[in-house]
Amino acid sequence: MTEPLAEATPARERILTAALEEFATRGYEAASTNTIASRAGVAKGLVFHHFGSKEALFEVLFEREVTRFTDLVLEPQGPSASDLFERLHQVTLRKLELAQQFPLTAEFLVVALTEAPLTLKPKLAARQAQLLKESWPRVLAGIDPSPLRDGLALGDAVETVGLLSEGLEKQLTAMLKSRTLTMAEVAARAWRHFERLRDGLYRR
Repeated sequence: MTEPLAEATPARERILTAALEEFATRGYEAASTNTIASRAGVAKGLVFHHFGSKEALFEVLFEREVTRFTDLVLEPQGPSASDLFERLHQVTLRKLELAQQFPLTAEFLVVALTEAPLTLKPKLAARQAQLLKESWPRVLAGIDPSPLRDGLALGDAVETVGLLSEGLEKQLTAMLKSRTLTMAEVAARAWRHFERLRDGLYRR
């Protein structure tokens, strides 16, 4: 059970916090604006006064959560590896740690990209792609491209690894959630996958 929202918190923020729990736990279709209003301690009309519709509330919440999560992923956490695969391994583990630390945000972002209304899906996917494009220069700052195979550009290698690591992150997140593996075991499994990718893209 969550703690009651502080009375001093502005109504708009209380609504967003309540909406995060409702959408994350029930999905878009089953989520109730009545429940969101009740949990936020406001009249249902105030939800629509601030956001206009359930869909608009969902979109605003997505913007808040995906931006916050991306900023946290990119927040400096000590020395960064200069090797491409070690760096991406660091980023993957950071995402998994944050998903454990902020489970409602992690669940909501999955809901947003899988269960959002058809009218919203293109906008949400475009926003996620934009954030990814903006974040890559920070992720790759200081990477040494010299071990890559001749003729293989760093950007191309990153694109390939990025596509594959998305699926890996989903699999590992599910394992953490179900407690199939510990964080240490997840880290070791993730690194084995990155080693295989590295061996295919680096010079022998």
